[in-house]
Amino acid sequence: MYVEYEVEEWVGVPPAKVYSGEDLDMVVLDILRDRLEGIYDPDLGVIVAVLEATIVGEGILLPMPGDPNVYFLTRYKVLAFEPVLHEVVRGVVRDVREQGLFVDLGPVDGFVFRNQILDENLEMLPDRRGFKYTETGKVIEVGDIVRARITQVSKPTTSNIKALRIGMTMRQPYLGKEEWIKR
Repeated sequence: MYVEYEVEEWVGVPPAKVYSGEDLDMVVLDILRDRLEGIYDPDLGVIVAVLEATIVGEGILLPMPGDPNVYFLTRYKVLAFEPVLHEVVRGVVRDVREQGLFVDLGPVDGFVFRNQILDENLEMLPDRRGFKYTETGKVIEVGDIVRARITQVSKPTTSNIKALRIGMTMRQPYLGKEEWIKR
């Protein structure tokens, strides 16, 4: 699920940027984007974008040797993706392996084990990078748009989004390759 949060924190700005004449709100926005976009935050989820930032008060200097930054209390908005158990998501099949499908959900990938795609036997089609179902002849391959339900979320202990694991199923009504779904 995508969520917009408003956050307030102190942001350090190098002195050269403070006295450069640039708009300080834009300087702080750039600093926050460099630091936050593309990381996993345990409270917010995967930070997709920092949307805006506004300095709330005067800058302060911290009495820490070797830290010349001027710190500004800043209020900013972020757009975050937090995978929620049982949520239905839409994505594109990014890769097919013998074990199953990797589905691009935007900021992260989810994984569907081969036995969670359909209630049928299937065979791997390595030349097409996909699977073919033996009873119905249905094919699913890289580039197909699918709907899946999140069944497992393993959150990382670090800010590395590559450590976020999302398990999914497509074996329920109204899930699977979009053209298979009866409307």
